[in-house]
Amino acid sequence: MKRVAILALSALMMTTAGVRAFAADSIGTVDYDKLVRSYNKAQMFSDDMKAKEADLEKTRAEYVKQIRETKTKQPNNPVAVDQLEKTLEDKLNAQVNSYRNQQESQAKALETEMTTAIEGVARSKSLSVILAKQTVFVGGTDITNDVLSRLNASSASSGK
Repeated sequence: MKRVAILALSALMMTTAGVRAFAADSIGTVDYDKLVRSYNKAQMFSDDMKAKEADLEKTRAEYVKQIRETKTKQPNNPVAVDQLEKTLEDKLNAQVNSYRNQQESQAKALETEMTTAIEGVARSKSLSVILAKQTVFVGGTDITNDVLSRLNASSASSGK
């Protein structure tokens, strides 16, 4: 009876170790921050957004200058100054909203591209779970460089 119990316990331990090994091998990790920093389209997106922010700041500064000049030239006409402020503020807000909508659209597209690449690499490596690398202390297969290679190759072949 003791032998049967020991054999059963040994079999259970071997099965548990096998399941653990399988689970560890089927988990992948991705350093999402590295993807964002190193994916060439993400870098172009970031550079574009910085340029647009600079344009907005330049436009805002020009509008402030126009308002000051109007106040100086027409000190007795506060209505004209108020109308100009309102008009320029509306123009600036429209431009900000346009940039914001474009930014959100491009960010979603980039996120979709990265997710698709992560899923593709995970499938090719038979990984069933992908976690953020920063949340995994030990184990898992890091697929960050494979995903990055796939993204940049795809980006280069599409001419973007």
